[in-house]
Amino acid sequence: MDRVVGEAGCGEKRRRLLSTRFTVYFVLALCLFPRVDYLKVLRLLKVGEAGLREWSGVNKSSLTRARQRLGWQVMRDPHRAVVRPLGQDSGFFRGLRVLALDGMLLTVPDSAGNREAFGKSGSQPSALGYPMARVVAVAECSSHTVLDAVIGGWKDSERVVSDELDRHASEGTLLLADRGLWGLARWHRLREQGAHLLWRIEQRKARRVQDALPDGSCLARIEPSKHSKAAGTVKAPPALVRVIE
Repeated sequence: MDRVVGEAGCGEKRRRLLSTRFTVYFVLALCLFPRVDYLKVLRLLKVGEAGLREWSGVNKSSLTRARQRLGWQVMRDPHRAVVRPLGQDSGFFRGLRVLALDGMLLTVPDSAGNREAFGKSGSQPSALGYPMARVVAVAECSSHTVLDAVIGGWKDSERVVSDELDRHASEGTLLLADRGLWGLARWHRLREQGAHLLWRIEQRKARRVQDALPDGSCLARIEPSKHSKAAGTVKAPPALVRVIE
């Protein structure tokens, strides 16, 4: 933790009661007790570690300022530094580690920074509700370990936002994903990395049936989008896939 704090440039130049290192653990405790207010979480931390110093003059505003000093990078980097797949062989499917890629929308506080970073639904003059962040994560199915996640605005495409998560799919993995994450070029890229893929897609994308199989599934050819050339993007080659309805 000290190394990550130092690399992020968040170390203290003077000794603080609410140090950066302590604030990291405080934020982790907030995640463990999401329905408990700041001061109650602080008391729970004290009960859990009797060696902690006494806090005098600490209130909700000072805890908020400590979180603002901390920033988001210090919370992301420790996760990426320590997280590893935890599933054992007994949780594999035919020798493959099963991973799932999925996205969701989360509402965030209605601040000027969040409105600029994430945006709201509705048109610009009459945006509605709270700003929403689009979160896409990759998780190990057997242990439910979240291996990595990326965050974008609510208008951002799940497929584009999550491209950097592809590094977790490699030889010996089976990656499950929903249709919002489909991309033909991405399919080829992941197959070249050695990953096995089981994805939902729209039926119209795999309508060029090549062969019917005895178990009711079929082999179909997926062609690149006709809009790729108009958009100025490089066309991916066709893919032959097995379709299971």
